[in-house]
Amino acid sequence: MRPVAGQKRVFALQEDAPGRYSVRGELTFATAPAALKETLPLFRARKNVAIDLGRVERADSAGIALLIEWVRLARKNGASLRLENMPAQVENLVRVSGTGVLLAPCSGTVSQTTDTQRHG
Repeated sequence: MRPVAGQKRVFALQEDAPGRYSVRGELTFATAPAALKETLPLFRARKNVAIDLGRVERADSAGIALLIEWVRLARKNGASLRLENMPAQVENLVRVSGTGVLLAPCSGTVSQTTDTQRHG
């Protein structure tokens, strides 16, 4: 989904339950820096973090870099991270870029789950 002229590109994070979050909008060059800043506290405050990506509408390589950074932050802070419901477009970018090994080293498909403590 491309924004209409004048439409702001959006990244929105919502806490659905303690340690469970959902993301909607875009994971792109336009949103990734603010998204990283907004999500940094998640990995300091919780030992188990699950992020539902099912409502991500658009992503690019900066979005994939953001996912990799989340994995790094989780490992650094000793947290478990689960990336759930990865959209096909994101999964395809991960596959094409060869970064699947960083996001899901032990799972059959990236869209299932990435768990940094089990696979890290």
